[in-house]
Amino acid sequence: MKKNRKLILVIILLLCILSLLFISTYLYITDSNNKEKTTKISVIVYGNSSDRWTTLKQGLDQGADDFGVEINFVTMTEENGAEEQERLLTREIANGAKGIILAATDSKKMAKAVKEASSILPIVMVETNIEDAGGLIYLSADNYSMGLNIGRSVYFNSTINKKVAVFIYNQQRSSVKERYRGMMDSLQYSDYTMSQWEMGEEDKDPSLFLQKMLMEDPVDIIVALDDKSLEIVTETFENFESTVDIYGIGSTNKLVHYLDYGVISAIVFQNEFNMGYLSIQELINSLKESKNKNTLENEIEFRTVNRDTLYLPKNQRLVFPIVQ
Repeated sequence: MKKNRKLILVIILLLCILSLLFISTYLYITDSNNKEKTTKISVIVYGNSSDRWTTLKQGLDQGADDFGVEINFVTMTEENGAEEQERLLTREIANGAKGIILAATDSKKMAKAVKEASSILPIVMVETNIEDAGGLIYLSADNYSMGLNIGRSVYFNSTINKKVAVFIYNQQRSSVKERYRGMMDSLQYSDYTMSQWEMGEEDKDPSLFLQKMLMEDPVDIIVALDDKSLEIVTETFENFESTVDIYGIGSTNKLVHYLDYGVISAIVFQNEFNMGYLSIQELINSLKESKNKNTLENEIEFRTVNRDTLYLPKNQRLVFPIVQ
C-alpha cells in the first residue's frame, strides 16, 4: 500500500509539473503573438524639441494605454523643414507604422506627401492641417477664435492709444495664419496702432531681430501666435530694459511659468492633452474601418488665461492635466 501511495504521489507531482510547463509555454506563445500584433502608430510633429509637445504626449500616452497601441514619437532635427518631415513620414511607413498622427511643419509643402500617404494608411492631423485636406481627420482648437480671444485680451487689459506689434513667425502653418486673421479682426476697430514685425531673409537670429525692431519701432505690446515665437519673445525681453507687455498663444510648461511670474500678461491655451488622446481614438476607429473617414474636424477646448485666473480649478485641469 505504501508503495502504491508513493507511486500515486509521484504521478500527481509529474502531472503538476507537466501542467505548469504547458501553461508557461502557452502564456509565452500568447504573449509573443500579442506583441507581434501590437498596433504601431507613429506621431510626427514639427520642431526639434519634444518639450513643446509635453502635454500632447501625455494625452497620447494615456490613449496608447487605453487602446493598447504602441507609439513612436518623432521630432525633427531642425525647427522647420518640410523636406525632413516628408522623409520622416516615408520612413515611418516603411518601418511598419499602421497609422500616422502628424502636425504639419508647412501646410502647403506637406500637402502632397500627406495626401499620398493617406491612400496607404490612416492619417490624423493635429494642431496644424495641410491645404485642401479633404478626407483627413483634423483635431485642433478653433485657431481663428483663439486669435480673436488673444486680441480681445489685449483690448480689455490695456488702455487705448497703445501701439501693438505682431511678431510674424511660422506663417507657413495654417494654424498661425488663422490665428493672425482672428487677432487682426478683433482689433480692426480699436484705437491701437498696429505694426507687423516680420523677419526677412537677412534676419538669422529672431532674438536680435526683436531687439532691433523694438529700438527702431518702439511699441507697448507684443503679440506672438504660437509656442515657439512666444517663447522667443519672452526670453528676449525678460531681462531686456523694456516695459513691453507680452501676449500670445501657447501651451508649454515654460510659457505657463512665465505667465505665473508675470512676464507674460495673458495666453490662450488649448487642451493638448485631449488633442493627443482623441487622435489615438480617431486613428483606432479609422483602422477598424480599414480606411480614413470623411473629413472630420473635432474642435478642441481652449481658454484665455492670465496670472489671476491661472489657478482657478477649471483652468488648472486644462493647464496642468493629470493622467489617471
